[in-house]
Amino acid sequence: MKKSAVIIASLVIFSLCSCGEKKSAEKIQTKESAEIQQEETQPDPYSVRTTSTINSGRNSATTTSSTELNNSATTTRSKTTTGTESTNTETTTANADEKQPDPLGNGSFSYDEDGAVKFDGNTEDMDERSKLSAGQALFESACRTEWAFTVGCPYPTDENDTIQNNFGWTFYRITDENIKTFSDVENDYNKVFSERYPNEDLKLLYIESSGSVYAFNDTREMDYYYSVSKITAVQSETADEIIFTVTNYYDGTDLSPDEPHTEETTFSAVIGSDGKWKAGQFTLPY
Repeated sequence: MKKSAVIIASLVIFSLCSCGEKKSAEKIQTKESAEIQQEETQPDPYSVRTTSTINSGRNSATTTSSTELNNSATTTRSKTTTGTESTNTETTTANADEKQPDPLGNGSFSYDEDGAVKFDGNTEDMDERSKLSAGQALFESACRTEWAFTVGCPYPTDENDTIQNNFGWTFYRITDENIKTFSDVENDYNKVFSERYPNEDLKLLYIESSGSVYAFNDTREMDYYYSVSKITAVQSETADEIIFTVTNYYDGTDLSPDEPHTEETTFSAVIGSDGKWKAGQFTLPY
């Protein structure tokens, strides 16, 4: 009787161990299958899912939607040093002296010599597609201008002639003969941006001293995950300003490097008395 009990107990223990081993094997197999499936279903980097992240800037707004990336842009920035002077150069996919393609194919607008958007004819009867295209051209010009003036310096500087501000930041003297006051810098910046929305950051990055202007001239890398920006909608418009929605595309974030997403901000075109469009509300996307 005792022998039978021992045999039965042994069988029960063996059964439980076998069952445990089987379940462990099933868990391992399930995990491997899930990993394989995840690799096979890795989202296309050009299939972008929107989140509700808000970027800080001179103006911003967000919405939530799903969309697919079907545009691209390239911006390359470099800093070169010759002797005691350094200059910042920038190449982009669009040149200021080339006409921005109009969606209707009639070339109705182009950049002026400074980067504002000018029109060849009457703009009062423009349809929404033309407005979006012109807004895209202006937004790209605004990005180039903002980057040039606030990330580095668009003018040559003397690396050996420096001063410091109250925060201990080092500033370098601008050697361009046309730049004698802060107003000269601001006037160049406002060739693309409207004075209706002054950029207070310029006062932190450029200071006057002893009859010269000094620039902070500090550079940084663009957002590693930034991909492209698109003007996607007209929010509202008045006689002298059109407000657009900008959708910025990112391949990931520092927290989720493999998760593409979009962020939406507001951008506006201020229409001058001469009919030219200059950038108003704006947030640099990178």
